[in-house]
Amino acid sequence: MGFANLLVQTPLGIVSNIILVPFFPIFSRLTDPSQWPELKQRIRQSLVLVALTMLPMSALIITLAQPIVTVVYKRGNFDEDAVRLVTMILIAYGVGMFVYLARDVMVRVFYALGDGQTPFKISLVNIAINAVLDYFLFNWMGPAGLVVATIGVNVVSLVAMTVLLDRKIGGLPMADWARSIFSLTAASALSGVSCWLTLGGLTSLMGADGFWVNLILMSLAGAMGIATFALLTVVLGIPEAGMLADRMRQKFLRR
Repeated sequence: MGFANLLVQTPLGIVSNIILVPFFPIFSRLTDPSQWPELKQRIRQSLVLVALTMLPMSALIITLAQPIVTVVYKRGNFDEDAVRLVTMILIAYGVGMFVYLARDVMVRVFYALGDGQTPFKISLVNIAINAVLDYFLFNWMGPAGLVVATIGVNVVSLVAMTVLLDRKIGGLPMADWARSIFSLTAASALSGVSCWLTLGGLTSLMGADGFWVNLILMSLAGAMGIATFALLTVVLGIPEAGMLADRMRQKFLRR
């Protein structure tokens, strides 16, 4: 689990730094009831930005889990059995990446509103839920079940905080948010299919053995998946895509 977690935490940390950290002071400035319409718009922007990054990344990680693990870890005592185990766990982590950061968005909104009790109470309930899910899912799925249990807890947290925030600030346009996120989910699924087809075609030509072969497979198939998703976001006309590109450009230009 530690090996797979390292592979997931890197993109999560980068995206959190680029997207979530700048939004917290914005949320904090919009706590007056007269500013709640703009607050809702900013919450939507943050969630869509998370979806724009995490959903396609999840699709690529799920599709390319085995070549990724092979390239990063397979050497010495890290044999085929270890690759298979870490690959399964990495796939499980990949499924929950969007929910993980979307939950963090909601936590930051509650803190900005001066309400730390609601996330705390939800966390207390989730401790019990997590214990139950850990027991059943570990017995059913092995180590990957522990990751799936955590995803389940994050889903419960996200849903509970969304419902409670809806009541707290006079309603949220959840149907509009759901349409945007569903569209990005569908685009991510298609990018995953494009990546999978490319990976299969390249594997039939090159095989799947060796560091350099897997690096080429991962790079070319991943590039095809990213290109597919980028094209689909243009077709969908997602306004936050331009915002994300600007933020990433500013972040890397500073370096």
